[in-house]
Amino acid sequence: MQKVKNLFGLNESKTRAIGLQLGLLKGRTDFTRFIILGRSRTGSNFLRGLISSHPAVLSMGEIFRNRDEIDFDHPDYRVSDKVLELYKSDPAAFLETVVFRKVPVQYQAVGFKLFYYHARKPPYLQLWQYLEQHPEIRIVHIKRRNMLHTHLSRAKAEQSGVWVNINGVKEDQSAVNLNYDDCLKDFQQTLDWETWADTPPQVYYEDLAADYPGHAARLQQFLGLKEMLLEPSTHKQSNAPLSAAIQNYAELKARFAGSQWAGFFEE
Repeated sequence: MQKVKNLFGLNESKTRAIGLQLGLLKGRTDFTRFIILGRSRTGSNFLRGLISSHPAVLSMGEIFRNRDEIDFDHPDYRVSDKVLELYKSDPAAFLETVVFRKVPVQYQAVGFKLFYYHARKPPYLQLWQYLEQHPEIRIVHIKRRNMLHTHLSRAKAEQSGVWVNINGVKEDQSAVNLNYDDCLKDFQQTLDWETWADTPPQVYYEDLAADYPGHAARLQQFLGLKEMLLEPSTHKQSNAPLSAAIQNYAELKARFAGSQWAGFFEE
């Protein structure tokens, strides 16, 4: 394979893909297929990083986030004109032939992140139909009990432009002002999404952050992996209490008092 690489000037991942397709390298298709399902700011990056630390896991990013481009976020997967055209014209075939293609034998589980609101227009709706037709695909549903933390986290990320903390640098602790109507709309929308998509196992970010070794063991069993110690690759972006992180916290707490969302303000 080194000769092939030198002859054609191909990078390592492209060379490996060609080798698998031609049968020059051993590969497999009998891996566990999985999806990390959820919404933004619920710990999906934390969960993905934890799972990805297992050497037998190949985990991609939010590949259905954009209509006109693919963000595999994995060195073994690259976007060519042919791959992009298949993605746009036949998402189901794209899943079968590109995402869940033959992979090196060391991988026992292959998957990607998917948010409730991804692939909601034709032809990408095929994705959801595909999932219904393939119940063998294992879905890990990540949620956050306190939706106020989710809403706040998104507001701070949009303000700072920092969506993932991979180096442990302390984030800007400036408090933000949250609009009541925006919070209410976001709480209800998130609940609707969660209710529609609920499927075991449900992983709550709060539980995962408090005991990721214990949850990692259960996740490995669910994905059919040999159990080993896993380590996350991202860091918590904020440790500030809600009352300090939200400028108008007292106002919001008063307005949500007595509602089904009141518990989000109990610190």
